[in-house]
Amino acid sequence: MRAAVRSPKQVVRQARRDVHRQHLVEAAERVFAERGYERTRMQDVAAGAGLALATVYGIVGGKEELYSEVHRARGRALLERAMVATVGAGSAFEAILAGVRGYAEYLLANPDYLRLHLQESQPWALAPRFTSAEQGRLWKEGLELTIGMFQAAIAEGSVVGENPTLLARLMIAAHQVFLGEWVAEGMKEPPAALITRMQAHLERAFGSGRPPGRTGRARAAARS
Repeated sequence: MRAAVRSPKQVVRQARRDVHRQHLVEAAERVFAERGYERTRMQDVAAGAGLALATVYGIVGGKEELYSEVHRARGRALLERAMVATVGAGSAFEAILAGVRGYAEYLLANPDYLRLHLQESQPWALAPRFTSAEQGRLWKEGLELTIGMFQAAIAEGSVVGENPTLLARLMIAAHQVFLGEWVAEGMKEPPAALITRMQAHLERAFGSGRPPGRTGRARAAARS
């Protein structure tokens, strides 16, 4: 069955709608960061985007959907940045350090999204009660990825032998403190310096002090 062919007018209309949607999401991110979810009205977002309120409601159904869309766009990009940063790492521990760098670089380059997270005043590490279901999905995915990296680092001997879920949650909690202080102090510290401190804390708190190596099972297999 052949797909329906859209007319030039339909193509132009969809392109205009996509541009408006992206612009709206970017404006909403700024307004939510400034006012918080509860105090933000759709009129505020419309004014921030320079769009008529009717146009806004033609793009999204309401505030919760718009808030979810902000997290869908930014949160997905955040996870992808962290994962891409780990590509080519020489060990699981180096992958964790690289992931922290990618994750922090994205948030520091998008301070409105960071402020939006911090305004909710919830512990990032302990299954927060998020405003939108999209946040919960992204949080769970990010936690599972982090746990997996800690499991690999424990297996190679580069991280202390502790529950990987606990280590992942502790690292996430530390991130909230580092990034929260950065915002509270006026975002003055150069991002590279902050990331270096975050990585140094990770090495002190979780590193075993031993170079990455193969697990006992892998060494035994190599000898056989």
